[in-house]
Formats: sequence, C-alpha cells, structure tokens
Amino acid sequence: MTSPEHHPPTKATLIFSFVSAGFTGMAVLAVIVLFCKYRVRGRAPVTAAVAAGNSPGERRAGVDIAKLPEFAYTLPARRDGGGDGEQCSVCLGAVEGGEMVRQLPLCKHLYHVECIDMWLASHTTCPLCRADVEPPVEEDPAAAPAEPQQELPV
Repeated sequence: MTSPEHHPPTKATLIFSFVSAGFTGMAVLAVIVLFCKYRVRGRAPVTAAVAAGNSPGERRAGVDIAKLPEFAYTLPARRDGGGDGEQCSVCLGAVEGGEMVRQLPLCKHLYHVECIDMWLASHTTCPLCRADVEPPVEEDPAAAPAEPQQELPV
C-alpha cells in the first residue's frame, strides 16, 4: 500500500535525476581539468625559455646570463650605523651580506642570482626599470663600408 504522502518515483523523475547528476559531475571534472591546465601553462614560458637556452638557434627570449657579473654582496659602510642593504625587486626580499647577486650592466640594479636568472629566462629587460639588459650590438664604423653621399641638385 502507498500512503498519500509517498509517491513512487516516475520514470521521468529518475531520468532527470541521473542527467542532472551527470551534468554536475562533468562540470566538476571540467573545472578540475581547467585548473590543472592553467597551473601547467603558468609555468610553461619559463620552462620553455630555459629548455630553449640549451640550443642557441631555438632561443626565443631571454638573455645570455653567463655575460652578467655575479658576486657576493657586501653591505655598504654607513656612518649613521644603518645596516640596510639593497632590495631584490623580483622577490621583494632584502639582499643580505654574503648572498650571491647579479648587477645589470646598464641600469646597475641589483638582484638575487636565483631571482634574476628566472626572470631573464623569459624577459630581456630589467624588472624594475625595463631597460634592456644587453645593449644592442653596435657596428664598428671602420668595418662598415662608407656609402658615397649624393649631392642634391640646386
């Protein structure tokens, strides 16, 4: 016997329930896949630039890091007793005495070696001022053939 409050599920109700559960499951799966794809794609430019650095012909971006000076940072001597050092603009951390740093040749900005190497794997400019890290190669004026200048008719 069936009571008036309890109605057995109809075929349409069961189909609707299964379809709704299927769409919900597919939506959750799509969100998970997109999230994982976004995380992998976020790391791809640096990974690809570092991998491309192994073969110079395929290099699309980045700088020849070997040409940049690397040295141990020493705190500047100050008369007022303040021991504040430089700040790495990539990680926003203070550069402590004895840490390995790189100084960019044109703008003279200072960065931790690990921070600037990762930045320069996919960029060719200073992260702080956007100056080119490697100056453009200037042609030797003596090596270039002189072009004859033409006089304009007066």
